[in-house]
Amino acid sequence: MDKWYKNIYRRNLVDMHINDDKKIYLSKFNAKDYFKYLKEAKIDSPMIYLQSHTGLCNFKTSVSKTHNFFINHPNEIKKLINLCKDNGMKVVGYYSLIFNNQAVNDHHSWEMIDKDGHTWRDHGQRYGLACPNNKEYRKFVTKQIEEIAKEFPNLDALFFDMPYWEVLCHCSSCKERFYLEKGKEIPNDLDWDDKTWNEFIKSRQEWMAEFASFVKKETNRIMPSVTVEFNFAAVIGCDYLAGSTEGINEQCEFTGGDLYGDLYNHSFTAKYYRSISKNQPFEYMTCRCNKTLREHTINKSEETLLAEIMLTTLHGGASLIIDAINPDGTLDHRVAKRLGRVFENEMKYEKYLPFGKPLEEVGVLFDSRTQFKYHNRQDNKHLCIQLSKTLIENHIPYTIIGHGKVNELNRFKMLFIPGLIHLDEDEIKEIKNYVNSGGLLYLSGDSNSSLLNLFFEGRIEGETNQDSPYKPIYRGYDEVKAYACPTRDDYKKYFGMFNRKYPLPATFKLPILKAIKGDVCAKIVLPYTDPDNYNEFASIHSNPPGKVSKYSAIVENTFGKGKVIYSCLPIEGDDRCNYKDILSKIIKNNIASLFNIETSKYVEALIFENDKGYIINLFDLNFANDDVSRAYKITLPDSNFEAKELIKGKRISIKNGVVFGCFRNYLSIILKRK
Repeated sequence: MDKWYKNIYRRNLVDMHINDDKKIYLSKFNAKDYFKYLKEAKIDSPMIYLQSHTGLCNFKTSVSKTHNFFINHPNEIKKLINLCKDNGMKVVGYYSLIFNNQAVNDHHSWEMIDKDGHTWRDHGQRYGLACPNNKEYRKFVTKQIEEIAKEFPNLDALFFDMPYWEVLCHCSSCKERFYLEKGKEIPNDLDWDDKTWNEFIKSRQEWMAEFASFVKKETNRIMPSVTVEFNFAAVIGCDYLAGSTEGINEQCEFTGGDLYGDLYNHSFTAKYYRSISKNQPFEYMTCRCNKTLREHTINKSEETLLAEIMLTTLHGGASLIIDAINPDGTLDHRVAKRLGRVFENEMKYEKYLPFGKPLEEVGVLFDSRTQFKYHNRQDNKHLCIQLSKTLIENHIPYTIIGHGKVNELNRFKMLFIPGLIHLDEDEIKEIKNYVNSGGLLYLSGDSNSSLLNLFFEGRIEGETNQDSPYKPIYRGYDEVKAYACPTRDDYKKYFGMFNRKYPLPATFKLPILKAIKGDVCAKIVLPYTDPDNYNEFASIHSNPPGKVSKYSAIVENTFGKGKVIYSCLPIEGDDRCNYKDILSKIIKNNIASLFNIETSKYVEALIFENDKGYIINLFDLNFANDDVSRAYKITLPDSNFEAKELIKGKRISIKNGVVFGCFRNYLSIILKRK
């Protein structure tokens, strides 16, 4: 199989989810004009629609319906693909799984339904959802792949969109499968303390991964020369409802997905994708619209597009920019020219890619299977994303570790496992070995019971104010439920102005760890009154701290050659500087980075190691909003380096082992060993 993607970094998709009930729809679609657009945008790999969420096909089909325009112009997509191929472009075909209006209109029994028997469209949505557990729908997908193979034999790849759940499906296929596998009925009520509910959530994750495996096997059988990719965006953009896990990514030749968050979320995702991708480069997809494709006539600024594309590039990834076709089939060539100008900047970097092996001193474990708020506390994904921002602001090189990738942990100086309950036995073993051999581990919030028992001979026994007879009421704002105050001298320094009288607040009840081993570094402080009792209060505006409890808030313990920190209050989950300052002090007083980087907190440092030395990419995450010059100083580990700019080749000053200078927007520095 041709690994066509290895040196392909400029990619594009033009959304074509266009209906055909009006003659004007796609009436002006023209392959030559589309190809001109791609050339103007300097694209080297277009993803081209073969079918869409409407279910309408852009090719001849016997099992679905061809879009009316392509009935009358059957060779237009072939013409486009051939133009691209003749020009040396690598062409990916787009196909929408699950989201298929035509299929469920033709076959009502295929459609997902909720516990009340309603479809997603019954709730006002436009999308018809075919259930992946329906055997007839699976046969339909196979037939569609066969038709694609016949119509478009020269494709380089197939991209399958939407491999996730949008509803908790209770269709007959799901009910039958769950009963066959578990001997139980599908539960109706969300309850994370209920065994059957958790089994159902796990089954949905396994079913979606198995469906992706089925689609890949069928594609490999029918079209053995194409690579296969599934959209792996829902793992970041959605929660437990989607059922999206690394099991889907296992079916991908490389990892990619479309996301629309800010640059901090972008950076988090880039590291996660890079970490779990079977092959590089990973692919970060986003749209040219500001903010989403639902408003397709408003564009991002050229500076914003440049920031998004270059952030991906400086992580070593490929950018796919999504546009949307006009209903009449025309394209906005102003957008293409803007993309072309932006990609001209990216093209300067391509000959240097890949940069080398990422230098990653801190690992952050993100688990796609645990995307829910247990007892209304912050979930693992939220904690990981917020922690990432703190690490960026402190210029600490880090990566995101996905489920199934907990190996080679010894490369990390510190490992974070924030708010994560579920871990596999193999993962627990790897983590144990990491700490035993000298690693530093940070656990927080609702943590894995096996790890707490292993490292502290402890367990979670309820939560603060768990005996309250009052039902929690959300009043439209977050209320303090508990506090933490430092008790050990080093933590008193870390906590700064927070102490017994003025402790650190938490807006949720804190889990209580009963531990036999370990040093108590901070304790839980409770309010004067029950925070759930709105009739009794100390202050009408707040729940001020009243008494220091006997419960531990932060505990440390040595294990083998290493150390473990557990904090019942996930300090990493709050974006206020007070919390980030505490966390950064904990990190910096426990580990030392190879490079000490001093610059603006808006600048992210991405470091790669190769056989000649290092490449340090400095990226201003705020430059699209504020084009300013940033000063930087980098203290080197020794004096055996010379420094220059990667692109311009200009020598950079080194004085007393410190590289220093200024840059605008982004800068790549080569540190070459003498």
